[in-house]
Amino acid sequence: MSQPEYQTIAQAADVPTNGSKLVVVDGRELLICSSRDEIHVVENKCSHQDQPLDGGRVRNGYIFCPVHGMRFKLATGEAIGQLTRVPLCVFDSRIVGGEVQVRLEAPAS
Repeated sequence: MSQPEYQTIAQAADVPTNGSKLVVVDGRELLICSSRDEIHVVENKCSHQDQPLDGGRVRNGYIFCPVHGMRFKLATGEAIGQLTRVPLCVFDSRIVGGEVQVRLEAPAS
């Protein structure tokens, strides 16, 4: 099976520094996060109680869930804290020509 192609999902300039931008791609809510001059794309769902991460604080390479404060490492999805050990879903992403591009895996059937 071949790798999925990258697709453009936003302009990098539209993602605030130390912030995030919510986009919907193929019915999936993705959160584009900017921290430490890097862009990361994660699923907009905390692995603790499936609450949206949109609106959570983004700092120093982490995002904090706005509901219970769970912290996740943006680069790997690693969960930091006592509420869950389940990592966030992190997508392979890149910036090309000022555009945020992501590779989405096909949903499990």
